[in-house]
Amino acid sequence: MNKVLTLTAAALFATTGFALAQDVLVEVPQGARDYVIANPSDPVVLDDSVSQGYVVPERIVIHEIPDNPDFGYVYVNGRPVIVSMRSRQVVYLSESSKAVPDDAITYIERHPVDTVMIDGPVSSGTVIPGDVMLTDIPDQPRYSYVYVDQRPALIDRSTRRVVWVR
Repeated sequence: MNKVLTLTAAALFATTGFALAQDVLVEVPQGARDYVIANPSDPVVLDDSVSQGYVVPERIVIHEIPDNPDFGYVYVNGRPVIVSMRSRQVVYLSESSKAVPDDAITYIERHPVDTVMIDGPVSSGTVIPGDVMLTDIPDQPRYSYVYVDQRPALIDRSTRRVVWVR
């Protein structure tokens, strides 16, 4: 019963900045969450399912959050994840980077547009400048797209961040 309550509480707190770590309520400061979103790292790919309490393997580099030394972060499969620096346990997962819809990928690959020029490399987490016109995807109000270097890139409209690139 205690585990059921713990899991239920973890699910409720996941979107509020609170998390459970080793049955202790942890508040992840908004500043830490903002920093992680504003400073995406190169994504790592894990075959494991990452959830609250998951311990990030030692082989994965955890990036420090300057004003919050108790927390670090990593982008796993394109999703921002905040971890405890002491235990390497996941304490917060961003709900804003859910799996990329397959139909959005299919659409943008079947409907190429003119390539745009962007300074620097483009990968998951890159912010597309405001002066770059994004192309809408029918039935996908959350996403738009561009082609960069002849490659399609799916963009989260609310943040202008790349969430997927071929």
